[in-house]
Amino acid sequence: MQRHKKIFACAMLCMLTFMAAAQQRLVTELPDGWKFYRGHMDDAYMPALDDSGWEGVSIPHDWAIAGPFIPEGDGNTGKLPWKGEGWYRRWIDIPGDYRGMTVYLLFDGVMAFPEVYLNGEFAGRWDYGYNSFFLDVTGLIRPGQPNLLAVHADTRRHDSRWYPGAGIYRKVRMIAT
Repeated sequence: MQRHKKIFACAMLCMLTFMAAAQQRLVTELPDGWKFYRGHMDDAYMPALDDSGWEGVSIPHDWAIAGPFIPEGDGNTGKLPWKGEGWYRRWIDIPGDYRGMTVYLLFDGVMAFPEVYLNGEFAGRWDYGYNSFFLDVTGLIRPGQPNLLAVHADTRRHDSRWYPGAGIYRKVRMIAT
């Protein structure tokens, strides 16, 4: 009887180890290395664009808190210049061993109506600014080489009774499974 318990315990340990390996999840936080441009730009998602003149920022980033205050602006929204559009760009090194894995980008908060591009290709959009969202970018990644992530945030159509913020105001993560 003892021998059967040991064999069963060993089999269970092997099965759990296999399941853990099959369920591996690699999470990469993307707080630094971002470039930011406030305003409209048609080709900001293209890898060949020279963004050397863009502002270097870390995420989370709210472009409106830098001001300047709008004296005649709405006091409920802090009289801050939150209406507008902006672009964020960041190069991501995706390891070669991500081949065969499913890769997601998880955005905890982008104000508002974000559009996401990877390597110059449209990856997806989200029609809100207060919720997190994720995109499956498996078909757009290039493992083993630098990949350009570009995010467009546009608050011009957003309306608010309080200060909503502007830009990528929460974490961004890449998750590979």
